[in-house]
Amino acid sequence: MNYIVGIDGGGTKTSCIFADESGKSLLQTTGNASGFLTTGTDKAASNIISIVKSGLTKLNASFEDILIILAGVAGAGRKFHADNLRESILGKIPEGFMNFFIESDARIALEGALAGEAGAVLIAGTGSIVFGKDNSGEFHRAGGFGRLIGDEGGGYSIGIRTLNLISRMIDGREAEGEILKKFSTIFHINNEDDLISLVHNSGFDVSSIAMFTIKSAGEGLAEAVSILERESDELINHILVIKNKLRLSPLKLVLIGSLIENDNFYSQLLLKKIKRIKDVKLCEKKFPPEMGAVIMAKQILSTNKSFR
Repeated sequence: MNYIVGIDGGGTKTSCIFADESGKSLLQTTGNASGFLTTGTDKAASNIISIVKSGLTKLNASFEDILIILAGVAGAGRKFHADNLRESILGKIPEGFMNFFIESDARIALEGALAGEAGAVLIAGTGSIVFGKDNSGEFHRAGGFGRLIGDEGGGYSIGIRTLNLISRMIDGREAEGEILKKFSTIFHINNEDDLISLVHNSGFDVSSIAMFTIKSAGEGLAEAVSILERESDELINHILVIKNKLRLSPLKLVLIGSLIENDNFYSQLLLKKIKRIKDVKLCEKKFPPEMGAVIMAKQILSTNKSFR
């Protein structure tokens, strides 16, 4: 049997689907993170290959049985980065397999969420981006500049805002609030040295603080609510920009990502704001991003018969 392999390479895990030539899912596997901006290109490549080999072992198959692999990877929206990752991957496959394609994680998320139709996805996990396709098939984006200069409304940005507020309260530059008491109890912070040690620990995940902030807002802590109000406004601005670029009526929009797919204070706040935007239609996700990669891979196969 011949297989089409679709991969969603994220910053926390990698998801993979082995499908038949019709696109029917036959096997789903998961593995370690492959977002190369955080793991590094070499490690990301190794993790992607590992998950493919794991699937092949379970199917009692080899690379010769694969028609095409398409991986949507966080950070691969720039051709230079995508080419570097592909080169690293191909250099680690002993069988010399060449039909390996790299796309951005936002692109496969869009194709999966709307099954190839025009519309947009708002992705808010560690980072954030709105990615869309118009009726002519042209792609547009808003946001997604990375945690150092963008990704407003995502977990990292919420975490940074929260930690900055905590530091100012500890320092006396901001009046102490209930959020400081709660934070200090949970994270065992008694002074500035404790906070610095916590945050600058090499294994500390700034984006993990977002769930603390969301839970605190749900409990009525005003400081947390204020942070989420500001961050959700940033996501709304992303949507307004992409709506203007796509010029769809209505704009089909799917929410994707751990912060806004699940029911919590932040997602509820965002939904209320989205519903105030005229001519935006919220839609349920049709397929996961890895199936979006399969859909894209099928399109490549249909236009290039030499792969068969």
